[in-house]
Amino acid sequence: MMLPLLLVAGLLSAGHGQSIRGLNPDLTPHYSGSGGTFTCISGGGKVIPFSRVNDDYCDCPDGSDEPGTSACHNGRFYCRNLGHEPRLLASAFVDDGVCDCCDGADELKGKCQNTCLQASAVHKEALKDKIAQYEQTLAKKAEFISSARAFKEDLQRKEGTIEADIAAKQQEVAGLKEEVARLEAEESARRAEEEQQRAEQAAAEQAEAERAAAEQAAAEQAQAEGGSGAAEQPELSTGTEGGEARELQEEQAQTEERESVKSEQQADEPAETEEHHYDEHVPAGDYDRGVDMSDEDFQAQQQEYQPPRPDGHAAAAGRPRGSPSEPTSEWEDFMLFYEVVKQWARTWIHLLSKVWKEGIRDAVLAHREKLQQQMAAKFQRDAEEVEAMRAAAVAALQAEMVPPARQDDAAAQPEAAATVPLRKPPRQRARSSDTATDSSTPLGTVRNRLYDAERALEQLQKDKQDIQTFLHIYTDFGPGDVFLSLANKCFTSYQTRWNYEVCPFKQAVQREGYSNSVTVGRWYGFSTDHKIMYFTGGDECAGVGPRTMTVHMECGHENKLSDGEEPATCQYSTKFATPALCGEEQLEDLRKQLHNLEAFEKEVQALIAKDEL
Repeated sequence: MMLPLLLVAGLLSAGHGQSIRGLNPDLTPHYSGSGGTFTCISGGGKVIPFSRVNDDYCDCPDGSDEPGTSACHNGRFYCRNLGHEPRLLASAFVDDGVCDCCDGADELKGKCQNTCLQASAVHKEALKDKIAQYEQTLAKKAEFISSARAFKEDLQRKEGTIEADIAAKQQEVAGLKEEVARLEAEESARRAEEEQQRAEQAAAEQAEAERAAAEQAAAEQAQAEGGSGAAEQPELSTGTEGGEARELQEEQAQTEERESVKSEQQADEPAETEEHHYDEHVPAGDYDRGVDMSDEDFQAQQQEYQPPRPDGHAAAAGRPRGSPSEPTSEWEDFMLFYEVVKQWARTWIHLLSKVWKEGIRDAVLAHREKLQQQMAAKFQRDAEEVEAMRAAAVAALQAEMVPPARQDDAAAQPEAAATVPLRKPPRQRARSSDTATDSSTPLGTVRNRLYDAERALEQLQKDKQDIQTFLHIYTDFGPGDVFLSLANKCFTSYQTRWNYEVCPFKQAVQREGYSNSVTVGRWYGFSTDHKIMYFTGGDECAGVGPRTMTVHMECGHENKLSDGEEPATCQYSTKFATPALCGEEQLEDLRKQLHNLEAFEKEVQALIAKDEL
């Protein structure tokens, strides 16, 4: 800020400056009034009497003769704003009834209050905040230097033993892999033996269950056959006693029929209940086995069975219906119809039960199992496809992060370029079920040890690559190796369409959203003043050649990549703010501004008090 200097200039020019309203102190020599004339500053040398200065009439084309009025459209009014920042005001705002200058000089005297001290207080607080933030920024820079020094010392300490450490760790990993393979083979054999034992036990249990079921079925069949023989009823005799017996039997049959219908409605399994009630109303031994009989037995029984006739004549049972020697009654017709319907129902129940037991049930269960197997296979294929896509994406990302060797680097350092392998970032993955198991088992313990050993080996290989890169290939990391703190880090600038990613000491990439990506340059180096990072040798651009990226660096409170443009075809540019470029001189300048501002406060207060008199 130039506030202290401007205040001093204002005080020195008080002789003529205070007599000319709105005069910029820098232009005071033009308003000396020598010879009683005034020469327009940029008006082609036009000379007017000095008395016409600030006479509210515009004489000079540049408006320089009216610095304190609104007569000239291009005039400029100077606000002294003692105690705060001076400013130039367009002449149109002079004497317009609005206080634009904090000291009120743009309006008639006494109309505006002087608020410059209040504005200066706000400015002073902002300046203090800026100083505090800058001190924090320099503290970050000190941390950068400290971490860079520690990183470099750690690499130097590991350099002497890195090869031996890698060889020892590789041997340890190989031994653990052999031990894991041996334990896995033992585990597989143990599981196979357990599976065989379980299969044998299941087979024995199944055989025992089948034997018990067969014995139970045989016992039930024997019991049913014995009961049916004992339950057979003798034929009803003829005559009066036979008629009474038939009436009692008919009433009992009707009562049993009603109970049968009622029980059918309340049963949980209609087919089995109905079948049970049907057995109660047929002669014992005819249908006692229900649907468990074979088709041949069922057909033979259907041919042999003759329904009873309620006519009381034993000989009528053997004669065909409609014989002229024995007329039929309505009740006999109804009973015959009832027996036919009952027999038809039993036939269909038998057939449906047989179809369900022998065909449909097995087919339904088989179809259901087939659908489950198909769904499981589909889920497995989908999981494999997702895993393959993830692996391909990870491989592509790792490939992008590994820049190929540049021709200019190979020419400049052929030995280093030939010995340094392409660096890939170590795999960072969580322990999964196939890499680490329950540590309470020997196999799980060894798998955990193998996992840890593999991660340690990857870290050693990364350290070896860092040793080659940061101790032998690249050696310029700025004052105090401060830029070494940017190693193994990437920064992204998100723009409307394109995103730019810059990885110092590696490469720069342009991405379109999360899909297409183009390498716009590979690390080349810093400029002499360490304010620019160069990336060259990017992907080929049709008709232009390899793409390039220039990163302009500036002091900032934190590492932040911003902007991103293509000023020329396939030539890209971004900005990068970092504490690494902040210096003590900027902090000292801010502190000096605050000191001068505070030093002028008392003097400004005295001048303001004098102006208000």
